[in-house]
Amino acid sequence: MKKIWWSLLVSLLVLTGCSTNTNKQASKSSSKTVQSTTVKKNSQVAKKTSSSKSAKRVTTKTKVATTVWNQTKRQKLAKFMQTWQTEMGQTYKGTYKGEQPDHLGIIFPKALTSSELNGKVKWGSTSVHLTWSKNGENGSEYQIVEVATGGVSGTHFPTTYLFCIHNGQPVVFMTQTTNGDVLDIQDTQNSALQTGFAKILTGSEPAVLTDASLNSDVSSDVNSSPQQWPSAYKGTWYYYDTYSKNVEHVTSGKISDVKLSYLKSTKSNWLNIRGAHQNAGDGDSEYVRYHYYDGRQIPVMMMASGAAPWFDSNAYRSEALAKQMKDFQFGDEVKTRDEDQ
Repeated sequence: MKKIWWSLLVSLLVLTGCSTNTNKQASKSSSKTVQSTTVKKNSQVAKKTSSSKSAKRVTTKTKVATTVWNQTKRQKLAKFMQTWQTEMGQTYKGTYKGEQPDHLGIIFPKALTSSELNGKVKWGSTSVHLTWSKNGENGSEYQIVEVATGGVSGTHFPTTYLFCIHNGQPVVFMTQTTNGDVLDIQDTQNSALQTGFAKILTGSEPAVLTDASLNSDVSSDVNSSPQQWPSAYKGTWYYYDTYSKNVEHVTSGKISDVKLSYLKSTKSNWLNIRGAHQNAGDGDSEYVRYHYYDGRQIPVMMMASGAAPWFDSNAYRSEALAKQMKDFQFGDEVKTRDEDQ
């Protein structure tokens, strides 16, 4: 009887031990499951937090990069100007390098942030108000974002380039003013500067148009029968008359009323215009070429007369533009009658 009872007690103890071991294993397994779940949750939270921080960083960077003018574009302009001035054999100090360009005592950008130049800047006959803008978003009509002053080493009078955003569009103005009273600005006619700045500002580089493309049909239209007005010369052109002090205009008119000829020269290939029945006299000569105005290339007609021919005026497609530019010369004009005496 004792043996049976002892056998039962041993069996009971064995079963109890197994149950305890099983519970411990289950507890360990459950603990591992909880730990695994906790790790996964913590990992997910960490990823979300990291993603959120990353998103904030990206948002911040995007905000800086999307301003009209920013540090990235400033650095691109500095690199571009270094290459350009080396090719030109010139040296410039620029605000894009943290420098303060000095144009005959006018220090930039201080001259723009103060009232020093108020009422003293002219573009042709039009007074303009230039402002300094760090991001191109100050709302003004003329926002100067960078300035460079310099030129060929040893020259007494510097050239200053004003990198401007005019009504949202890129334009590089230049000045060589020496009188100190009025700062006369004009578009630089250097296509590399105009297109280079435009590409940095907008991301797209404008094509450079050629004078040859404007005059491609002159020879064929003059030699055709009947003659035709070359396409670039048709319509109405406005010019400032230095004698009358008014804006006048010329119109191509009826082709049957004129006789056209094509005068080739080393500087310009002129379209010569005489009356249909004119047998004497030199007639009038015209040459249409491209020039930069407000950062874009526009056709400008050089008008001349006489045997040379001698320069008279530059003509434009609008009366307002002729009034603004008045007797301005771009530098490629032939001599006037007085200059050739």
